[in-house]
Formats: sequence, C-alpha cells, structure tokens
Amino acid sequence: MKTTTIALLLAALIIPAQIGAAPREKEDPKKEEERKKQEKAEKERKRDAVKEFLKQKDSNKDNSVSRDEYLAGESDQDAAGKKFDEFNKNGDRALSKSEIEALLGL
Repeated sequence: MKTTTIALLLAALIIPAQIGAAPREKEDPKKEEERKKQEKAEKERKRDAVKEFLKQKDSNKDNSVSRDEYLAGESDQDAAGKKFDEFNKNGDRALSKSEIEALLGL
C-alpha cells in the first residue's frame, strides 16, 4: 500500500512534466552553422572593440580603465566623469571589460 501510494505520487509529478515538454525541433544544419558563425563574428567584433578601447585608454596595461585613464584627454571632464560613473556599475573606480562593452553599446 505504501509503495503504491509513493509510485502514484511520483507518477503525478513526472507525467505532467513530460506532457508539457514539447519536443524540440531540430534546426536545419545550414541555419545552425550560419547562426554559430554569426555568434562567433559578433563575439570577435565585441572583443576587438574592447581591445581597441583598452589600447587607447589603458595606459598602465592592466586590462581595465581607471577613472584617471578615462578622463585623460577628454575635453569635457565633467561629462566624461558622469559617463564613467554611470558605467562603473560596481563602484571600484575602474571599468572592467564587461563595463566597457556596456559603455560602447555592445
């Protein structure tokens, strides 16, 4: 009796989950390959943009941009400072690669 009750409870949990799960359609191999190529190209574009930004701003080559590095060479220091503060999400006074991506709109 106890075993039957447990089996019925398990079946009540498992069967609805299997019924609600729609079978996943296979993507056309050519479309899947093209999608992967596009994803790879997008990642490379982001990486190259961040690398170029770091090349221009990261004077100490630590792969992040400090507030002083960011403000160097900016004509409007106040606007640049506000923009830096807006994208420095964790407040560590340096822009990480993910913060730089957000700054660049990537």
